Amino acid sequence: MAIHIVTDSSHYLDPSVIEQLRLHVLPLSLILDGSAYRERIEMTTPSLFEKLTDRRAGWPSTAAVAPSALQAAFDQLTANGDEVVGVFMSRGTSVTVENAQNVAAAHPRRDRIHVVDSQVVSGALALILLTVGRLAQTDAPAAHIAAVAQRMGEAMRVMFTVDTLDYLHRGGRMKGSQALMGSLLGIKPVLWLDRGHIMLWSKARGKKKALDVMLDECVKAMPAGEPVVALIFDAAAPEENAELGAALRQRLPIEQLYSAQIGPVVAAHVGPGCLAMAVCPASATL
Repeated sequence: MAIHIVTDSSHYLDPSVIEQLRLHVLPLSLILDGSAYRERIEMTTPSLFEKLTDRRAGWPSTAAVAPSALQAAFDQLTANGDEVVGVFMSRGTSVTVENAQNVAAAHPRRDRIHVVDSQVVSGALALILLTVGRLAQTDAPAAHIAAVAQRMGEAMRVMFTVDTLDYLHRGGRMKGSQALMGSLLGIKPVLWLDRGHIMLWSKARGKKKALDVMLDECVKAMPAGEPVVALIFDAAAPEENAELGAALRQRLPIEQLYSAQIGPVVAAHVGPGCLAMAVCPASATL
């Protein structure tokens, strides 16, 4: 009996890693100018940013994984007696996990389907999948794999900042006056994931200060002296990604450090220059 890991596309792992871990990825979509694009298949982050430089263009909306796609995946993967562990982006950022829970609850093979609200998104979700994908290739039971995914999401500290407030404003997440004033003052919001919901942590004068705050708070959130696993993720800011990773190595005992690029569905909300970090105690991966 095999165990299959199902997830949405917001993790943005490299295709070679997806293949190696045997992940089953159900794509999220962007709706722009009346057309739907599956992210990383029909729309990339660079092409999205290029389209959005035109102020006359409409602003994209995003679509969760539909119940029909989840139903088809669960039907196929449980047909031969196998089990499924579904690990999805947080309920606070998408209805995908709620769709998965509803489909699983009504499924005739529901006892072999385990759905987890990761409480995170993007690179933080990738950090969980890197662990549970490897566990699924061992003799670990599905219930244990699901418990590890849940534990990592709860133990993880995820923080990020944005380079421009324009995307938050145009996406309806910040009032125009706030965005204008913040831009004039060089204010960078420091945001975090609180039980799956994006919340403001603080405001910083300039991006360097914002990154310092992120680093300080991630370090404080980890048990003193305990090894951690971490992932730095960015939207078109690879040099800052590398610099932040190096700074994190100086502050914490890193067991594994990964990096990733933010894909179009998440990038549509945060814009180019977004930099984020996810840090988790290594003990939560066991």
